[in-house]
Amino acid sequence: MDSSDTEPQLIAEAIAAFAANNLTHQQTLGQRPLDSKVMVGIVMKGTAPTFYKVEVTAALVTTVAGGVYPEAQTTVYAHIPNIPRPNRRWREGMRPLDNRAVIMSCYEAFERFVD
Repeated sequence: MDSSDTEPQLIAEAIAAFAANNLTHQQTLGQRPLDSKVMVGIVMKGTAPTFYKVEVTAALVTTVAGGVYPEAQTTVYAHIPNIPRPNRRWREGMRPLDNRAVIMSCYEAFERFVD
């Protein structure tokens, strides 16, 4: 897969996961569907991660499912860890210990967004 495809795929999967979770809330658990939820994900290129979070709304799911361009803007936040040698990020990834320390601290910080 071309690496340029990873971000749109992650966003599409976040929207699909939100829709599936809402369906479970309604049909299986008998709960009201959520209006919105911050969905998170990580894209790896080798051992170099990029962290994402996107707020998915029920309105976004409806417009995407209907093939309509959404009226409201959706913001996607991406974080690329600030490693010591950024120009060698994709080649080195987590192999050098100094890169690994930075990346692991990002994973720990990212954990608070996962539920």
